[in-house]
Order: sequence, then structure tokens, then C-alpha cells
Amino acid sequence: MSEAAHTESASARNRAARLMAVQAIYQRGITPNDAASLTAEYAAHRSGMDIDGEKAVEPDSDLLKSIIFGVYEKEDDLSNLITQNRGETAGTLDPLLQACLLCGAYELAFEQVTDFPIIISDYVEVAKAFYDGKEPGLVNAVLDSVRKAVRN
Repeated sequence: MSEAAHTESASARNRAARLMAVQAIYQRGITPNDAASLTAEYAAHRSGMDIDGEKAVEPDSDLLKSIIFGVYEKEDDLSNLITQNRGETAGTLDPLLQACLLCGAYELAFEQVTDFPIIISDYVEVAKAFYDGKEPGLVNAVLDSVRKAVRN
């Protein structure tokens, strides 16, 4: 682990892992790769990138790997869970928004270590990084509904 990774907070590293996982799952739709290749690419080549002259936060590599592999393994279940909890927003989602919801739903359903408000908030922030419209609100609503379905 780099010195910078030691100084970054665990929550910042988790947020970075969630962002990178969404990007990786989105990328898979464009250039299909297996989970191991995609995880290795993001961990090795995209971690700590310079963005607008600043070094990005190093992601938590265990969380990144867990989300990517989990979405690959549980995608059908996660897609069904998302569809069941979209309510009036049913219809085709754009691939990036679908990737955000898949990753968030995976964590809520299968990685029940982190408190759900943190998970939902982080995925809303990921959506805000890519969208200026109603999409972050949709992520919040769908993931909150998923949370109610999978966590008591």
C-alpha cells in the first residue's frame, strides 16, 4: 500500500472503490471482460490517476474487488431486485445508471457490513459525478427501496 493510501480516510477509499466499481461495470458493457481482468485493470492502471492536476484517492482494493466480482456473480438477481424496486420509474435505464444501481444493490443485499445510509449516500454522489438531472434522486429512491427489501 502506498504512503498516500495510509493517509486517506477509510470512507474516502470506500467512496473511490464504489466510483471505480461503477465505472468498471459500465465499461464491461462496452468492452466485455471477465471480472478478474476488469478488477486488475482498475486496481493497477486507474488507481491514483491524476484528475485535473490532483491525484485521485486510492480505492479500497478489497471493496473494489468484492463489488465487481459480486455484480458479475449476482447480476440476474440484482437486475430483478432493481426492477422490482423501481416502481413508477420502470423502463430502460442508461448503462451508466444501471451500473450504479447494480453496484449499490449488490452492497445492500450481499455486503451488509457498512451501514446502509453510507452506501446509498456514496452511490448518490457517484450519480452526481455523472448526472445533473433527476438521476441522483432516482438512485436514492431505488436503493432505499432495495434496502427496505433486503435489510430490516
